[in-house]
Amino acid sequence: MITVRHPVLMEDASRLEWTSARYEVHVEVKGSHVYIVHKLYDADELVELIRNGNAEWVTELRCPKTLLSRQECSGEPEQVIDLTAEDILGEAFIIPGLVATQEIELLSSGNLNNFVWPLGLKVLVPAGWWLARGEPRTTKPLTASLVRFYRDLRGQLEPGQMSVTEEADGDDPYFGVTLAGDLYDERRDCRDVQISGLIAACGMLPKSSMADNGDNADHPITLRLHAALEEAGIDWNGYSYDPALAATVLEEFYVMTESVED
Repeated sequence: MITVRHPVLMEDASRLEWTSARYEVHVEVKGSHVYIVHKLYDADELVELIRNGNAEWVTELRCPKTLLSRQECSGEPEQVIDLTAEDILGEAFIIPGLVATQEIELLSSGNLNNFVWPLGLKVLVPAGWWLARGEPRTTKPLTASLVRFYRDLRGQLEPGQMSVTEEADGDDPYFGVTLAGDLYDERRDCRDVQISGLIAACGMLPKSSMADNGDNADHPITLRLHAALEEAGIDWNGYSYDPALAATVLEEFYVMTESVED
């Protein structure tokens, strides 16, 4: 007997169709590339499908403003996706997972939930079905929402200087980091300069609109920022709050070795 209901192993475990299998994925956006690492636990059936070529890892890229919808597949759990300027306008979304490459059957005697599929059933899965699916991620990192860099058009800064103020884009709060003309022209894309601006922005958090009693205390950017820092045990309302530590938790400095430089 064949049933037509199709199982999906969700990253957030919101569906109970698998008894013990887990899917985890790490996604990191760096510059114009997205780095993805997929992981399966206690999912021998899915691992076997990948090994036999009946399933592939997939990352879907969607951009609402350009109507882009692109999937890139791989037999390996590590993927690198290019974010081309022609395809991306504003924010885009990354959806990772595992997809069947052809019609397959799963046995209900595996670790599929037998309350959904009684023993003895064969579960038919069509080609293209998401066997595992991750939570959507944004290509716009938190720090890109928090800090924006500008050139000092009024000539108020001496060479090599920067300043920071809290700004707003409609209802969205952010910190504007103004760079002296020479610094902006020559080094605005330098990671050290950008993290220096982020440290300055983090230093303003306790007195900003994103503070606990501020107008933007419940803003999505504020909630994302709180979650990221709380995971590292950082409370920006605490007496011992360290903005340098907060900033480098969000964006660490890179330590370049001689071999990497070569």
